[in-house]
Amino acid sequence: MHWALTPMPGVVESARMAEAESVPRIVRFGVFELDLKTAELRKRGVRVRLQEQPFQVLAMLVQRPGDLITRDELRARLWPDAVFVDFDQGLNRAVTKIRSALGDLAESPRFVETLERRGYRFIAAVEVVDTSHAPTSAHPARPVLVQLSWGDRSIPLPEGTHIIGRDPASTVWVDSGVVSRRHASIVVSFASLTIEDHGSKNGTLVNGAPLSGKAALGDGDQIRVGPAVLVVHAAASDTGTLTARSRH
Repeated sequence: MHWALTPMPGVVESARMAEAESVPRIVRFGVFELDLKTAELRKRGVRVRLQEQPFQVLAMLVQRPGDLITRDELRARLWPDAVFVDFDQGLNRAVTKIRSALGDLAESPRFVETLERRGYRFIAAVEVVDTSHAPTSAHPARPVLVQLSWGDRSIPLPEGTHIIGRDPASTVWVDSGVVSRRHASIVVSFASLTIEDHGSKNGTLVNGAPLSGKAALGDGDQIRVGPAVLVVHAAASDTGTLTARSRH
């Protein structure tokens, strides 16, 4: 199953536009959906943050599942003007970000396989989502259901802003001297889920990485605030009741 890559924004040649007609809008693999027209990655209906360059690499891979996509192909398409060192570092960073977003591991991949010094291959089954009866505008957003698990506790997060901190009035009260009174906040909106650190002295970790500014959250993400380890459980509202899942 092969498709032509969606043209980059601003490319208007008629031949390329005609080619784009055959590109599927949305493809699905595992619990993920990739919207090739809006450049969005979603996990169980919840948007996962992925920067433009990693997204373009992932788009090339999923449109030719099972095929080797060589480093030369990726360079010609996405880094045509880069010197070799810049391209090499840029591609390696892009693949690392893809694996982070998908929860994939280079040593035991479920999605992106490395073929040493040659390129990459997308190894998961890919399904084209039929959008022929859907509106031609943006992919319809679905409300997000969210809860946090902390040990044996479950903390529901309805739509709105939720503070994590040492203040007893916080949605998630962490009674520890290494936690700021208003340490971080999680914002649940109609179809998105984000976290932001509020300049806390000891910082916030998301999946083991220090949080800088605001970041999107997805199902299975792990948040560490001081001694508290919180696991995010998120799903689109039409998937039913949330159940706790272990992070892989």
